[in-house]
Amino acid sequence: MKVIVAETAGFCQGVRTALEMTLEAARSRQREPLCTFGPLIHNRQVLAMLKERGVEEAATVEDCRNRWVIIRAHGIPPDQRRRLKDVSRGLIDATCKRVARVQAIIRKHARKGFHTVIVGDADHAEVIGLMGYTEGRGVVVQTPQEVDRLPSDWPSVLLVAQTTQNQEVFRQVEARFREKFPHGLVQNTICGATRERQSEVRRLCAHVDAMVIVGGTHSGNTIRLAETARECGVPTYHVETEKDLDPDEMARFHTVGVSAGASTPNWMIRNVVRFLEGIEPERSAAAGAVWRRRLERLAYNNAACALAAGLLTAAVSAATNFPVGVNHILMAASYAFAMHTLNRYLDREALQLNDPRRAAYYEKRRTAFTTGGIVAAFLALASAFLDGVATGLVMVMLLAFGSLYAVPIFQSRWVDRLNILKIKDIPGSKTFTVPLAWASVTVWLPHLQHLGDGFGRLLYAFVLVFLLVLIRTALLDSLDIQGDRLVGRETVVVLLGEDKAARLFVAVLVVLTLGALLGPLWGATTPFGVFFAAAAAAYGMFFRFSRGRRIKDAAFLETLIESVLVGLGAVGCFWIWLGSL
Repeated sequence: MKVIVAETAGFCQGVRTALEMTLEAARSRQREPLCTFGPLIHNRQVLAMLKERGVEEAATVEDCRNRWVIIRAHGIPPDQRRRLKDVSRGLIDATCKRVARVQAIIRKHARKGFHTVIVGDADHAEVIGLMGYTEGRGVVVQTPQEVDRLPSDWPSVLLVAQTTQNQEVFRQVEARFREKFPHGLVQNTICGATRERQSEVRRLCAHVDAMVIVGGTHSGNTIRLAETARECGVPTYHVETEKDLDPDEMARFHTVGVSAGASTPNWMIRNVVRFLEGIEPERSAAAGAVWRRRLERLAYNNAACALAAGLLTAAVSAATNFPVGVNHILMAASYAFAMHTLNRYLDREALQLNDPRRAAYYEKRRTAFTTGGIVAAFLALASAFLDGVATGLVMVMLLAFGSLYAVPIFQSRWVDRLNILKIKDIPGSKTFTVPLAWASVTVWLPHLQHLGDGFGRLLYAFVLVFLLVLIRTALLDSLDIQGDRLVGRETVVVLLGEDKAARLFVAVLVVLTLGALLGPLWGATTPFGVFFAAAAAAYGMFFRFSRGRRIKDAAFLETLIESVLVGLGAVGCFWIWLGSL
């Protein structure tokens, strides 16, 4: 089955911010009672995850007594806010900024004597909160006919919308409202992200046989997406997980579109996509699915990562004309495997949020991966000491640094105030430490004996490798951005945001390409240096190719990203072989 995933599917900015604030509060107030007033968002799976982290849900104001209270993304009425301040230790306001804007609009006009008409669901948490700002002059409608029943003698009337309201419904209500209240004010307060999601669903419906909308059955914006798809006349299935889908029912369709509500994490969408893709594929698709699973397995096993690091030493050798041995390739590959395997286990929280299936894969094979990581670390050490004591000692330092990356080592009050307990807590740390370690183990360690006669060439190669692996790491970070964003700030993609990070790394690609092309002209590298420019071009294509495919093809894309370095290293091996003839 062919599956098309909407680019806008998954967490919106408001939900993302609310979760970030909640998890940050859970980390910084581990010894203090913490709760959310009502469900933080409308997604049972995410709420279960928060409960596991000690964030409980309080149903009443009294339940919040002597606790830190997180105000849910939907917002609350002002009277509840005042009562919560009186009984709690303090409030952490995670109200969506879009919702807060609607609250401000209603409050401003209510103080001027306006009656407020809200297009939405009267029993929805957001609408209940909005009604609290109307000063008792608010009414909720869902259809144009309900507008007709409103009093005609209201002198000042304001029309707003629940932020997740159906755009078409609001237009119909607005048309009737303007007829009844010619001098009334209209504010289309539907969230831009909501409008974009609904528009994309309409576009998708023209190209698919059916639509699957993933999200909580009590989530307003998810319900609106399902309504939008049904309005387009295609069979629509609103599900919370893939378990809600009937494979026999779905087998009737050749092409299925998938979108999701603003409270739906990527991993839930990915599980639905995997389920759909596994339904009676055609022969060609079946063959492709087999290869896709094999590539995913390479990513899961960290084999692609290890192979990329190992063969990168051959590319460095081809670019510098310094010899490299099999022990150097084994050393780099073993180091990469050991460090990536270890840190996957130490950083299980982010992995669980990005891909629970992968997390379960590691958990099921914990013993095998632990043993493999330890053996790989010893192989890296043995290979390094075979090259000399100095190489071995440097490898000891690299292994120690990598092992301590996700372990609490900072204890001073200054770093504690910044919530920095580990190296990984330093903003942007992951994006730069990984390429630094890879460049060290592939450039400096195999050629320490050439520091005297070839330092310039090695430094130039170090910069090229660092920039290339920096791009590779940034691309991988973009695949894991949701989990990384929720549990920390260790990647530049999270720190700057995707758009700013993309502009930064395009600039890095340009610098890398120029450096690779000019290296042979300046005598800083052999002619092989131009192949680094080819690798940069391949990663530039990935920036465009991966957009909109991250949810569906994350593990597959990860292996393809590693394959660029594998390919560069393979060409390097061939180059070295030609030079030996």
